[in-house]
Amino acid sequence: MHEELKQPETAANEVETMAKDVTQESAVEVKEEQPTLEELQARVSELEEQLTQAKAEAEDYRERWIRVSADFQNFRKRVMQERVEAYNKGKEDAILALLPVLDNMERALASLTENADLNTFKQGLELIVRLFRESLKRLDVEPIPAEGQKFDPYYHEAFERVEREDVEEGMVVDEVERGYKMGERVIRPAKVKVAVKPAPQLAAPESEVGGESECSNEH
Repeated sequence: MHEELKQPETAANEVETMAKDVTQESAVEVKEEQPTLEELQARVSELEEQLTQAKAEAEDYRERWIRVSADFQNFRKRVMQERVEAYNKGKEDAILALLPVLDNMERALASLTENADLNTFKQGLELIVRLFRESLKRLDVEPIPAEGQKFDPYYHEAFERVEREDVEEGMVVDEVERGYKMGERVIRPAKVKVAVKPAPQLAAPESEVGGESECSNEH
């Protein structure tokens, strides 16, 4: 009887002992998983090295961006300056091409007197006009063909529609203002008169004509 009472107590002690052993083993495992001070210091050193490298790369990228931005600004300024110079050079070429025309016009005006020969003056004006056309041609400016051409809205501007039976509809029959183009680019379209077919004339109804005749006869 006394031995039977001891058995539960012994079992409880054994369970308690086993629990202590498991707790000790778990503590040992946890202790083994925790890094040592040396490992922590090594890890910190590694992270500091990575941070230093990242800062160096970021600084390098920043310097590159600054250089690229400065190069782009210089490039844009250079392009704008080249455009301005090209524009001014174009104006200079145009002025130089037209100055001889102005010189001849001034000479013609200076030679004009009360006793001047009109025929000679006319010849001088014709010479100036020819010189002006040559100056425009040097600038690649040419007149746009108009009269006798098929109307083209890219080159022509319809100023008036003229009824013509002897001309095909849509043909240019007269030039009001000459147009000009530079290369294939139209500077000013030609103002023209365009042929259209005459509108058909409506004949008077025969009944009305007859009625009018009868009325007149009655009177």
